[in-house]
Amino acid sequence: MLNRLNVQFKSILLLFVISLAPQLGYCVERSFNDVNKDYKEAVRLSQNEAYSEAIVLFKKVLLSEPNSVDALYNLGFCYLNASLEPDSALTFFQKAYALLTPDEHLSVIGVDLQLSIAKSYQYLYKQQQAIGVYNDLLKILPAEDTQTIALAKHEIEYCNNAIDLIKKPVDLKLFNLGPNVNSSSDDHSPLVSADESLLMYTSRRQTTDGLLMPDGQNEERIYSSNATTNGWGKSAGVRDLFPTNGHEAGVCLSLDGQELYVYRSDRDGANIYVSDNVNNNWTSPVKLPEGINSSYDETHASISPDKSTLYFTSNRPGGFGGLDIYRVRRLPNNEWGEPQNLGASINTQYDEETPIIHPDGKTLYFSSEGHNSMGQLDIFYSRNLNDSAWTAPLNIGYPINTPEDDLHFAPTTSANIAYYASSKFEGSLGGSDIYLVEYKEPAETWMVVVKGLINSTNPSLVENARITATRKSDNQVVGIYRPNITTGNYMLILEADDTYHVVIEGQGFETQAYDVVATRDMTYKKTGAINNVANVTLLPVTPVVETDSKEDEPILASSLFYNEKGEPYHTVQILALKEPVSSYKVFANLEPELINEFRCKNGWFLYAYGSFDSYRLAKKGKKKVLETGLWQDAFVRTTKQYLEVLNPDQLPK
Repeated sequence: MLNRLNVQFKSILLLFVISLAPQLGYCVERSFNDVNKDYKEAVRLSQNEAYSEAIVLFKKVLLSEPNSVDALYNLGFCYLNASLEPDSALTFFQKAYALLTPDEHLSVIGVDLQLSIAKSYQYLYKQQQAIGVYNDLLKILPAEDTQTIALAKHEIEYCNNAIDLIKKPVDLKLFNLGPNVNSSSDDHSPLVSADESLLMYTSRRQTTDGLLMPDGQNEERIYSSNATTNGWGKSAGVRDLFPTNGHEAGVCLSLDGQELYVYRSDRDGANIYVSDNVNNNWTSPVKLPEGINSSYDETHASISPDKSTLYFTSNRPGGFGGLDIYRVRRLPNNEWGEPQNLGASINTQYDEETPIIHPDGKTLYFSSEGHNSMGQLDIFYSRNLNDSAWTAPLNIGYPINTPEDDLHFAPTTSANIAYYASSKFEGSLGGSDIYLVEYKEPAETWMVVVKGLINSTNPSLVENARITATRKSDNQVVGIYRPNITTGNYMLILEADDTYHVVIEGQGFETQAYDVVATRDMTYKKTGAINNVANVTLLPVTPVVETDSKEDEPILASSLFYNEKGEPYHTVQILALKEPVSSYKVFANLEPELINEFRCKNGWFLYAYGSFDSYRLAKKGKKKVLETGLWQDAFVRTTKQYLEVLNPDQLPK
């Protein structure tokens, strides 16, 4: 997914197979058919990004025909994209260009060679020479070739940005994660849990059952490594998440390590899926709904710390150009709302990629070909000021950013620690490796990780629980979290230097609360450990009932119908009777405190189980009802529907 051709000019790769015959001419040592066959095979390999193999064959062609402009150009192209040898690429590009006549300088191959020579200079950090080549090209381009003129001017902007950024390098230290994580193949897209106990990443390493792709590497597969006292443990492959062949790339891991977002490109297009960690096993991925996924390409996603907001990339129509970053919020019923483009402050006419929301929930890291990139995709960050405004994106700086593509910078809760994959640093084990990056500590965004556990003998109560963290200094809600419905674990990500009021509430149990004083000494960097709070045990309560003073009849509280957001609950209707039940003991194996009784206008009594925030949770409640073997006609409906049939004196006040 993250493999991009480094040179993307007007013709990209010249495939002059048909026209090769007259250009190669007569070969003394080898027959023409042999040379033509080698050239065609080299072109095929290059198309499949098997550059190392293509280089061997292009060199073989040049032994017989050393002045083949096409072979020289394509050999330079392979060097520029394969082993990142811009000096070798430059040699072959310049030799090919020298063989052209002046009339050929504005031909397709002539223009591409000039652009490629300039790009090689950029990769060699010779930006002034690159600018000179681009300016010479601009002098001879016809005015009607607006596309190439715009491209050359944009590359000059890249060069000037690079000159400025290289003057002010970022002070950083790099630590290769070593052979327990990295391999001789490409390893990329690091994903780290908030407590840095779990690392997941994507690799193209060789496996016994892996499918070899045309470029000579295996399909992308997801791997994981657990932290030990001596660093990261030996990695293990996550089982194939999809039943058919194809790349599987992890793009996001929720901070609690319980949700894995996966990129998959297949016959359904490029889409984002999500898998849940259930009993330490990853479930089969579920495709995110329409609105997030579309008939266009969705390539990356990132979930906020409280899992209420998803950031993703798409090239759907209506954006600013290329891939744009979108944001979608989770509704009170647990479904996703309408995606919103982040706007012109973030998105440009070029590609934006790999958005990653910081654990603070406010700072967005992403890659962009626009803004003040020093070449192709650079990593930027921007801070959310309010619901729609973002600060001007800042380039994270050189040497993290380079004239090449730079993607997927994964910050952590530690103020100056991130994970990053690259092939450009010394000490690589081969291809792209994953590094821990330690850089100058910023003046803000010290994060505290708080971990808790909700206990209950009733899984339905855990499913309904919501944990709201409010900053006491300004009474601002900083996150509404949900516990893991299997384990009851939850994790809060809080900014240091403040006090927070944490409330655990939901339908069917008593509200509980506690305060957290988040200090800098509690940050992960300082302690090397997570801040655990006392476990909470949910105490069931009988649904709230108000009393009518005139007739002493029960009046159902409005909290039975609507959640704190004003949205109706979903519930599971069990049965309807002409007379009320004499005892709730008839609802065997169901919690009596979760049984709701509704008296209707027609004299009937309706009984329903639970008040769930979403249809999905209600379906789980229905499954539990059916498992009793008593109520096989149970069905899911919304509590709002009861308002239409209730006796007026039983309506909520």
